[in-house]
Amino acid sequence: MSISQALYTGVTGLSTNADNMSVIANNLANANSKGFKRDRAEFEDILAKDLRSGGPQSAIGRGSRLSRIKTLQTQGGMQITDNLTDVAIQGAGFFVVSNPMVESTNSNRTYFSRVGTLGFDKDGYFATQDGGRIQGYAADDKGNLTSRLGDIRIETNILPPRATDKVTLKMQLDSRVNINPTTFNKLDPDATSNFASSVTLYDSYGRSHLTTVYFRKTNADGNGSQWEWNAAVDNKEVTDPEDGPLKFIANGTINFDKFGLLSGQETSESSVNFTGGVRQDQKIKFDFGKTDNSGGPKEVSASTSIAGSSSTVYHQQDGYEVGQLKTMNIGLDGKVIGLFTNGIQKTLAGISLATFANEDGLEKGGNNQFLATNTSGPANIGMPETGIRGSLHSSTLEESNVDLAEQFVEMIRAQRMFQANSRTITTSDAMTEEVVGLKR
Repeated sequence: MSISQALYTGVTGLSTNADNMSVIANNLANANSKGFKRDRAEFEDILAKDLRSGGPQSAIGRGSRLSRIKTLQTQGGMQITDNLTDVAIQGAGFFVVSNPMVESTNSNRTYFSRVGTLGFDKDGYFATQDGGRIQGYAADDKGNLTSRLGDIRIETNILPPRATDKVTLKMQLDSRVNINPTTFNKLDPDATSNFASSVTLYDSYGRSHLTTVYFRKTNADGNGSQWEWNAAVDNKEVTDPEDGPLKFIANGTINFDKFGLLSGQETSESSVNFTGGVRQDQKIKFDFGKTDNSGGPKEVSASTSIAGSSSTVYHQQDGYEVGQLKTMNIGLDGKVIGLFTNGIQKTLAGISLATFANEDGLEKGGNNQFLATNTSGPANIGMPETGIRGSLHSSTLEESNVDLAEQFVEMIRAQRMFQANSRTITTSDAMTEEVVGLKR
């Protein structure tokens, strides 16, 4: 091997360690970049000449070269912020970003990123700082996510009112009270009933109407008991008032078995015509729970009639007044939940995540974004917390995974290796000088 070749071998060592220093410098420069993933320079030797002399094979190396720069996709630390739209990914996955304004050889302009400094652009789209739109799933009127991936746009329009169609009442009616011998009197409901409870109903315009439900015990024997119920609103709130102060809009019966559990229910009439030009003949279903005929003492989720004071254990109805979007919440599962001024919570959209068979095969695209390649495989896109995808944390940002102490140690090693390779060059130069001096 010529002495001059040793010079060139030393040069390759200088070049590779200079490249290593560039990688370290880039890591340190991005130590505070949100979602940045550090790189690692990997090298390989250059084999240029084999020496064969009939014995074991031997080879003389020609130096080293940069094999690849590997991006380490390890989890970065979590930083709590006070911004609702700051979102961090805990676990596997990347945000899917579509940015048609960015120049790229990527045909569909789709990028993948861990940077969660998100917000809304002027058109209401959920977007990154450079204008890329986060991809996800829109929600229908009922709050169910669709299956079509696209830009996420949060509508800030008012939530239209909903008329009450169903009232759920879980009652406890005292089994110890005596049967009321008198017929229920609409003109004197308090005196001709055993218990009363109130619930608010809504018409098609979203106006509220206080409704009172009167309960009257009508029968009891060894097999159980029966109660009659009547629901009424103020006469001034309907277009077809009755005699007296109240308009009765619904009535029926509920039956209990010998254990005091709900065994049956029946609605005889349920219709109301509220004033103000709203939808007429509004049908409202009164539900007192799921019937359970299995018998025996147990915990129940329906109305009961046992030895205890009469009370309303639980009530709910599906109507509400008009509401405006007040704030939002992004769940661990990626669902964007809107909280409206009328107390309604509704799913507005879902943020998707992408995973890859080989994350190491992703290509860096700038702005802490990545591009899919043949080596990485296609993106597997779905909702967070499905498959191997991680979870989302709102008001949180993922820090870079750069370890300063580790990078400074690598910097020292790169510097020493650069010095060592420079010594091979100076030593080879001295040897060449000795050869030149042989002719003196």
